[in-house]
Amino acid sequence: MKEEKYTIDLRALVGNWESINLNPTIIIYRDDAQYLISVIHMNETSKQANPATYEIQEDESGLFINYNLKRTAISYDAKLDLLTISTLGDYIRN
Repeated sequence: MKEEKYTIDLRALVGNWESINLNPTIIIYRDDAQYLISVIHMNETSKQANPATYEIQEDESGLFINYNLKRTAISYDAKLDLLTISTLGDYIRN
């Protein structure tokens, strides 16, 4: 299987990430040659997790996912170890 090349080394992003703004927790992981991001929504009433998984993609504008039918940009600051998802805000490694 062909290894995809990204501008950001996605291996550095693998793991659990916690929102600074109390948005849903996310998990980034690899499945074969693709990288996936799961957004974990918590039901406040039942306390059950409801994950939604998206493929991380890249084009000339950078990394993104199609979140809620919209293109959502992903950026990473390696010095701060800070992940930013445009519609969800900033995340720190958990």
